[in-house]
Amino acid sequence: MKKFQILFIVVVLIFVSCKKDLENQFKDPNKVNPPTASVISGMFSNMLYQWKLYVQDYGEYWWQNSGWGVPNYAQVTHRYITQRYAANYADYADLSSGNGFDPSGISEYNDFYTRMKDWALLRDNVASLSGTDLKDNQIYLLLATVMKDYYALKIVDMYNSIPYSEAFLGNQGNFFPKYDDPKAIYISVLNDWKDIAGKLTAVKAGMSPAAQNLLKDQDVAFNGDVTKWIQYCNSLRLMYGVKLAGVDPTDAKPHIQDAVANLPTADMTLPFYNGETPNGGGMIVRGMYERTYCNFIPNLIMKRMNYGTSAYEPGIDDPRLPVLSMPTKYNDYRGVSMDADGATAAYVAGDKYYAYGDNLASSLSTNAKSMYNFATFCWNWQNYPAFMMTLAQVDLLEAEAVLKGYATTGKAASDHIKDAVVHSCDMWYGLNAKNASWNPQVALLHPTKVPADIATYSNTVKTKFDAAANVEDKMEILMQQKYIHLNISNEFELWAELRRTHHPLLEPMIMMGVKMKPCPERLRYPSSSLQTNQDNYLKVKDQDNFSTPIFWVPSDKIGKVWYMDNVL
Repeated sequence: MKKFQILFIVVVLIFVSCKKDLENQFKDPNKVNPPTASVISGMFSNMLYQWKLYVQDYGEYWWQNSGWGVPNYAQVTHRYITQRYAANYADYADLSSGNGFDPSGISEYNDFYTRMKDWALLRDNVASLSGTDLKDNQIYLLLATVMKDYYALKIVDMYNSIPYSEAFLGNQGNFFPKYDDPKAIYISVLNDWKDIAGKLTAVKAGMSPAAQNLLKDQDVAFNGDVTKWIQYCNSLRLMYGVKLAGVDPTDAKPHIQDAVANLPTADMTLPFYNGETPNGGGMIVRGMYERTYCNFIPNLIMKRMNYGTSAYEPGIDDPRLPVLSMPTKYNDYRGVSMDADGATAAYVAGDKYYAYGDNLASSLSTNAKSMYNFATFCWNWQNYPAFMMTLAQVDLLEAEAVLKGYATTGKAASDHIKDAVVHSCDMWYGLNAKNASWNPQVALLHPTKVPADIATYSNTVKTKFDAAANVEDKMEILMQQKYIHLNISNEFELWAELRRTHHPLLEPMIMMGVKMKPCPERLRYPSSSLQTNQDNYLKVKDQDNFSTPIFWVPSDKIGKVWYMDNVL
């Protein structure tokens, strides 16, 4: 009885919150209820801008980029670690007590159900319509389902089994949804996306001209262009189909093969206009700004961009090096090692750093290791987008699909790798260029894109990929490119790909002579799962730890670490 009362209160609060949101949206005192089209299209638009769906928020990045969170254990970014942190990192390999791996601040699980609540309201509103009203509004439910399902798979990638098929049914009296098998969720969602992609053109054609114009205004992602929504659906089918294919090629391959025929032709981002400076507001750039002391680039990424000397050498080094990285006080580029013991002597001798992002001169004159480029990231607050899907991501997914025989695209896997380098360079140089007015006198922070250097380097990566001896060696190169491209813009996806592929191989943490190789496989359910849905939670309690693999980890990788033997 107690858990029923708790959930009843939660449902009431959610309903009241939704009602309040709608009342705030529609304040016309002459209308008791807003027009149906306004309610439905407004809920769709509200879903697009829900934090943590596409728009990354400040708090989550701040909490996670502490030195003990997901981006740090995935070695996307880290502190400059030496023995002065001995007491803090002695438990780095601890995946049970919370003294090591620390996912505090991640509220994705609960946020999925609260931030996607408009989907249920939208579904119920559309279900009550008929005739022209239904034809004019059903497209919003289809597009909202695309987003809700994407969020669901993000949560599966973190937690494995989650309530899905019986979620959002509180209005039907189901307050205790079961935890679904994660593979079944994947298959259901992939089928949803296929079905929706196949319907969108006809559904839009059946809308009245006025409704089509309203869709164009409300759809801030693609301005009502269903061709782009179809391509987006296909990119998601490719992305999650590739993840599924490692354990279930039979169900995954038809989706992959269908999707590659019509994929995005440009980066897909939400036009997000942030009026705040980096030290204000709620976007990810504020988290980047306030966690600069944890935003050093690990050797795992740096040494896959910078070869030979520490200076940037065009034609040899990755052309993204200067657009993603800050130069050190030595006017070169140096990553941080996970070998804290080995880094100690240099630090004591004067390889210090300025910990904050508020004084560029101090950073450039003090930092002995490279942080992520302020001009591209934390001080690019007016231009930093909400990413939906990027061309380089699609290229790398196609490369894996071709490499593993999931689909044919008309190109070799190495050609897709080459395309990924070019498209990634275009994206990051383009984003950096939008912030050209920030300290323009510091030319190193605003490098000029040189197409010839990009062509040379992309061919170098292609050649290395072709020369790799086997699939695992080729996947190491592919995932190195994914790490460089996504970097701190999508650390959760990189963590998922690391756990799925066991690439790229990480550096072990070495502290006071102890070599540590922790492999956190998933996140733990929030405590509310036991409090509000006890009977169903107890059925999945055995996997509620940091060490149970997500369902898409292939059997030959279960129980194996994703670390190299030595540091870079």
